[in-house]
Amino acid sequence: MGLDMYLRTNKYISRFDYETTNGEMTKKENADFNIVATLFGMEDKVDKTGFAGLDISFPMGYWRKSNQIHNWFVQNVQDGEDNCASYYVPLEKLEKLKEVCIEVLAVPEKAEELLPNSAGFFFGSQEYDEYYFGDIQETIETIDRCIASGETDFQYQSSW
Repeated sequence: MGLDMYLRTNKYISRFDYETTNGEMTKKENADFNIVATLFGMEDKVDKTGFAGLDISFPMGYWRKSNQIHNWFVQNVQDGEDNCASYYVPLEKLEKLKEVCIEVLAVPEKAEELLPNSAGFFFGSQEYDEYYFGDIQETIETIDRCIASGETDFQYQSSW
């Protein structure tokens, strides 16, 4: 019980790959699609029309009771709505969060101003202590993984 926070990205895998060679388009089965469909036991149930695809969600980050990070998402992504819904987060927003985190680590006296804690039902500590700053460092590492992934679109969702 308490504040859990998730950052994900989605990957679309088409059933077919299309190539144009010498002005002619060819269509072939996408091996990745077939592997994933087989893993889920769906190889005989997929749409054969050519429009089938898979949308796979990949976890990119997870926080537990990092209420200062959650508060940043609520204020900067969710327009102040704290409702456990899933919200679109472009990479640019994550890069902004990383900048704030770096500044907080460089000047800890600015923590309460730049990344204030927020209270809630089992939201965790309200202290600006080693756990608070550990969450900040973990957030930077999470955003670095997002940047390295090459993806540009993410979703944030909290639960409590």
